[in-house]
Amino acid sequence: MTKANWWQHGVGYQIYPKSFFDSNGDGIGDLAGIKEKIDYLDSLNIDFVWLCPIYKSPGIDNGYDIADYRDVDPQYGSMADLDILIRELHNHNIKIVMDMVLNHSSDQNQWFLDAKRDINSKYHDYYIWKKGKDGGTPNNWTSLFGGSAWQYNEATDEYYYHLYAKQQPDLNWENPQLRHEMHDIIKFWIKKGIDGFRLDAITHLKKLQTFEDVDNPDQASRNIPGIEVFLRELKNIYDDYGVMTVGEVGAVPPESAIKWVDPDTGYMDLLFQFDHVNFGDEHKFDFATKSIPTVKEKLTAWQNAAAGQGNLGLFIENHDLPRAVSYFGSEEKAYRNRSAKAVGLMYFMMKGTPFIYQGQELGMINDHIESINDVTDIDSLRHYRERIQAGYNTQMALHEVAFKGRDNARTPMQWSAKPLAGFSQNTSWIKVADSSKTINVAEEELDSQSVLNFYRQLIHLKKTDETLQDGQYTLDSTTAKNVIAYRRFDTHATWVVVANLSNKVETYQLPQDLANHTYQAVLGNNGCNIQQQDQLELAAWGAILLKFEK
Repeated sequence: MTKANWWQHGVGYQIYPKSFFDSNGDGIGDLAGIKEKIDYLDSLNIDFVWLCPIYKSPGIDNGYDIADYRDVDPQYGSMADLDILIRELHNHNIKIVMDMVLNHSSDQNQWFLDAKRDINSKYHDYYIWKKGKDGGTPNNWTSLFGGSAWQYNEATDEYYYHLYAKQQPDLNWENPQLRHEMHDIIKFWIKKGIDGFRLDAITHLKKLQTFEDVDNPDQASRNIPGIEVFLRELKNIYDDYGVMTVGEVGAVPPESAIKWVDPDTGYMDLLFQFDHVNFGDEHKFDFATKSIPTVKEKLTAWQNAAAGQGNLGLFIENHDLPRAVSYFGSEEKAYRNRSAKAVGLMYFMMKGTPFIYQGQELGMINDHIESINDVTDIDSLRHYRERIQAGYNTQMALHEVAFKGRDNARTPMQWSAKPLAGFSQNTSWIKVADSSKTINVAEEELDSQSVLNFYRQLIHLKKTDETLQDGQYTLDSTTAKNVIAYRRFDTHATWVVVANLSNKVETYQLPQDLANHTYQAVLGNNGCNIQQQDQLELAAWGAILLKFEK
């Protein structure tokens, strides 16, 4: 077996810097705050952190609108602060992965300010411009944040294209000068000591060059043939410098997985797919998208697609999603701890590199937003406005945003039961979740049965057992619909993961070929009773990890 790269057997931890820890009392998390919490990160035994964007930005989309790709936003500190953080993380053997937004910039980026003023500017062709048609927009392309994807610019009598907010104009990857510029930016950060990149919206770099009307927004700017030219150029840089890449590849089908992550010919090292958490952009605020049978089906399809070659990034939470306990599990006091563990065990032991989003390891839950005035996320506010315009009452529109909106993942990290959850001494840029009084690091450190200490066990097992790292995956398709059971196996051992993702009691029958084998229960959440050698009774949200020796 060839030696694995550091990320293949590692565990990643995603940090949303604005909400992690505020070191100077201004209500905004910062780089110095992350540095102060390195001992905590070390105690988790994670291998690398992924930082959401810290570049200079007006913050229309919380940093995913970059005004200067080569500078740190002052709200997070200085470039010197970042240099210190990189050094200190490396001193603790923790690597650092940065978000890289290649699809679009901010409209406050100097490139765009020049481009929109003068059609002859060298930066004009850094963006995508078209003349209007029939007194209106160039075509019927729409933005993922609602409305037309075209915004009129009076100075040049043109429209520019924006897949996201109008303040996020898309970059023109057909322009070799723009590509060279972005390549240099990547090299700049690698030379600063960055170990890898999470590639935001990477499937959108290529646009349909006929610019004709389309029936589906994806036909205009997602996985358009020819994108492989841009991706291979990028891959050459990553390979030359030996950095890791993980791509956000929405709407890539499982059968295309190997094309993206084949170790020799793929475009990146890991990919994030969203089939199990968000069934298409048009459904992202729906209540009905949680279906455990669908989750089983989608996760297994990707496990099978990447079997033998290629690597997946495993996750159930990130900065764009509701908290996993609130969505997949149960917030009820009697079930929160157990369901957080069940959901965690369910995904963590699949084949791939697990990512933990800050606070997930505590079992943090959605904050219960009671007013649209508490909402900060641009996409949630857009959805709320559209619902009101469509005739929904304010309570229902708010309910959708409160359940699925991105602010749920962006409330401050809950360090203690102190005011402001120990995140800051003075204030907070966003409301602190009420649950911080009972769900926080300080409380869970002292409780051997806490979600936090369960995650530490998950991490240890995943990092030390080669079967859980590289073994094959097989789903048991005979279970009750809300029970997920699968095995990881090789010539050394067989592990079986069983998780009841419902609040009703279920039973699980071990597969016949394992029924008479000796096994041990290695990790569980006190929700599973072994009734007979081959039968388990799963309480509500019960989950267990079994090891069968060969």
